[in-house]
Amino acid sequence: MNTPSSITINGITLTGPQAPRQNEVLTADVLSFLATLHREFGPRVEALDAVDGASDEALGEAGDVAASWHALIEKQLSEPPCTFITPRGLARQEGRILFEGQPLSAGIVDFGLHVYRNARTLMADGRAPFISLLGLESEGELQLWQDLFIRAEELAGLPDGTIRAIHLGPGEPDLDDDEDGDASSAAVLTGGGRRMSAAA
Repeated sequence: MNTPSSITINGITLTGPQAPRQNEVLTADVLSFLATLHREFGPRVEALDAVDGASDEALGEAGDVAASWHALIEKQLSEPPCTFITPRGLARQEGRILFEGQPLSAGIVDFGLHVYRNARTLMADGRAPFISLLGLESEGELQLWQDLFIRAEELAGLPDGTIRAIHLGPGEPDLDDDEDGDASSAAVLTGGGRRMSAAA
């Protein structure tokens, strides 16, 4: 069951070990969504890395690869879905999900999976998909995230401003999974062409 495999769907090649219920998470539609985000934003991620001097993080030991792949899948199957996620950095590569032989940004994978799979469920419950953006390096990275929000909303057919992010300032504590999205000392970033604004 944990034997590494390789399968290509909608231009995305999955090379991770098989995990239970993996096909429920990595559907053809989800992979097409991720492929589109990668095609449109991958070059900007690479350019941002070059400017900021960011570096990719290794996947780790073979045993860690299987465990982290299972964790990635299991996180997406949690019910009800979490309001907040903290995606891995845009500079980090998800070496188990490839597009034309190139690994996708781990940040784009985490973000894309959460939005595509959970946004409508969260909205139906009166909540919103919040993305916790930790360790932003530059204004360019912030702009890239905002553009990702806007494009993901367009691709998924979501209303403008559906996707929101919490950006913690230096030294501020991590947010808990607060269902109403309140964060007194954080800032909120939304899609739909809006910029940073103070949270209530």
